[in-house]
Amino acid sequence: MVTVDDEFLRTRRLVLRGLRHADVFDLQRLGRDARVSHALLDARVDDIASACALIEAAQHIQREKPGLGFWRADDADGFLGFFSLVAELPGSEVEIGTRLLPRAWGRGYALEGGAALCAHAFDTLRLPALVGLCDPENRSVPPLLARLGFSPDGRTEQFGKPALRMRLRREDWRGVRRRGAQSPAAGAGT
Repeated sequence: MVTVDDEFLRTRRLVLRGLRHADVFDLQRLGRDARVSHALLDARVDDIASACALIEAAQHIQREKPGLGFWRADDADGFLGFFSLVAELPGSEVEIGTRLLPRAWGRGYALEGGAALCAHAFDTLRLPALVGLCDPENRSVPPLLARLGFSPDGRTEQFGKPALRMRLRREDWRGVRRRGAQSPAAGAGT
């Protein structure tokens, strides 16, 4: 169970905390689920070595860039997956991300955790913008990002794979939008 000392962020239903080595088997289980990994842009975290590498990277990021990192997500029933804010893109742009078990899909967890990270990024870290990337064939992520206020920002490549790019500027952050509501820049030739 997560203690108050371990907690990074808490929402109505989620607790986010830093990754630690005890999370290796949960991360491995997440990475081995074909439904989770089929549309990933980056490498699968499906064995002990890759799970340990992710944990080490997360701990390094949190030491070097406080407020950024990877966080384990739990609900009342336990492990759901993880959320991230990482500055691995050119120009030190910060990318928001999540990877959740199928039991969390369709229940609003990605939106709830994403909104908490946007608020953290803009209100606490005062970041100028966030970027979200996904496989162009992914039909779930773009509407989710749009509900957070992200607008299409072209296509790019990540880890040698084509990626749809979406962007949210701090001044456009307004919290979660109604389903189907467009962000201010959507449709403005982006």
